[in-house]
Amino acid sequence: MNDYAQHRAEAAEATGSLALLWNLIRNWRARRAVARLDTLDDFLLDDIGVTRSEVRWAAGLPLSVNAALELEEQANRRRRRGP
Repeated sequence: MNDYAQHRAEAAEATGSLALLWNLIRNWRARRAVARLDTLDDFLLDDIGVTRSEVRWAAGLPLSVNAALELEEQANRRRRRGP
C-alpha cells in the first residue's frame, strides 16, 4: 500500500510539473503575441481597443501571467472607467 501511495504522489508531482511547463509555454506565446501589437500604429491599436502603454505594460508581465488575458482585462477596466 505504501508503494501505491508513493507512486501516486510521484505521478501527481510529475503531472503538476508538466502542467506548470505548459502554462509557462502558453503564457510565453501570449506575451510574444502581445509584444507584436507594439509594432502596430496607434490607429490600429485604438480599433482593437487597447493603448500602446497597455500593450507595453502587458508585454512586461512575468511568465506566470497570461499577458493577453491581462491586457484584455486592463482594457476592459479602462473602458468601464470612461475617458
